[in-house]
Amino acid sequence: MRISIKSLNLCVWLALAMLLCLPGCKKREAAAKVETIDGVTYVHNPAMPLHPEKTVTFEEELTLNEKDETGEIRLYRPGRFIVDGQGHIYIEDDSDMSIKVFDVQGRYLRSIGRKGSGPGEFGRIFDLALLPDGRLLVTDFETRRTSFFSPEGQFISSFQWKKFFSQVHLVTDSSYTVNEMVASEETRELWVKTIDFNGEELVSFGKFVYPEFKILSQGDATFSTSVPYSPRSVFIADQARQLLYHCLNDKYLIEVYDADGNLVRKIDRPYEPPPVTGEDIEDFLSRFKDRPDSPFAKMAKEMELPKFKTVTDRMIIDSAGNLWVKTNEDRKEGEKTFTAVDIFDPEGMYDARVWLEFTPLFFPDGKMYRMVEDEETGFRQLKRYRVVWQ
Repeated sequence: MRISIKSLNLCVWLALAMLLCLPGCKKREAAAKVETIDGVTYVHNPAMPLHPEKTVTFEEELTLNEKDETGEIRLYRPGRFIVDGQGHIYIEDDSDMSIKVFDVQGRYLRSIGRKGSGPGEFGRIFDLALLPDGRLLVTDFETRRTSFFSPEGQFISSFQWKKFFSQVHLVTDSSYTVNEMVASEETRELWVKTIDFNGEELVSFGKFVYPEFKILSQGDATFSTSVPYSPRSVFIADQARQLLYHCLNDKYLIEVYDADGNLVRKIDRPYEPPPVTGEDIEDFLSRFKDRPDSPFAKMAKEMELPKFKTVTDRMIIDSAGNLWVKTNEDRKEGEKTFTAVDIFDPEGMYDARVWLEFTPLFFPDGKMYRMVEDEETGFRQLKRYRVVWQ
């Protein structure tokens, strides 16, 4: 048998590649303990990530201001936003209760809806979502209904809520998974359910935890506010993989549910929550300094904050399926404050920990988006960034 030098070189390179891979593979296997019990995969991560040296930077590539390229004002009070598969940006504008649409270059395309109570109008937009077939779904907090629009922005239909819904999670062409709030004067309950486009319940994920809140009655009026750092359920959806992530944030444990409401994975890691400091309490009270006689200021002064912070108040899924957990762990460098963000890969392995000066909001198509307040004008701008790993 004759073996060419070219074939021999290829074999040598393959052998070297396998040898180089083995230490990394062994490290990955030893990094987390994985076990399956009653159909649920448990991923027990160590305190240190797989790649402690890994860092990420964000390079700005687009800013959406209030004016378009002709100088005409298009945005006044931008709020929630989403991005479709073509890079079109949909931004809720609280000033006229419409949704402004921009192309991938930031050029204004059209407006959808307006303030009102008629078909295709909004009282108070709560959430936006894009269905797989391109339709736009909009939930309305004030009129208590969900409306649908074509990809071109024409109103299609709407349905009235039978119960009270809030944050939208997973969506399909015929249903969506949403938070259901059940409230009374003394208690509040949080459920997650999948409903069809007539408002009928299809799947219940179960009952979750609403944050502790305080109530103050003055005459015929009742005021309530949540207690900072009190345990609550935090959610994020992986729309591409139809998974719902949940963290009851008094401990570092993340549950993963499939679209049928089945618990399929649990992810944990050792973690010591940071204490609530005097500076944290002062910062909380300072939010009411401009209205010291308000009922909320009175409740804040009488409120006793927990001794330790919760693990997280926000999770994000990027377009690769990685889970970003923004912790409540901060550190200061000069005048800047950085927050620790833990990153888990799609299998739940603790991959990296990065310290960020700001919190990413949205990761469609490998980009990162966030809202920024202009220091001079106070206007909120939407920025898009290129994600660069190092």
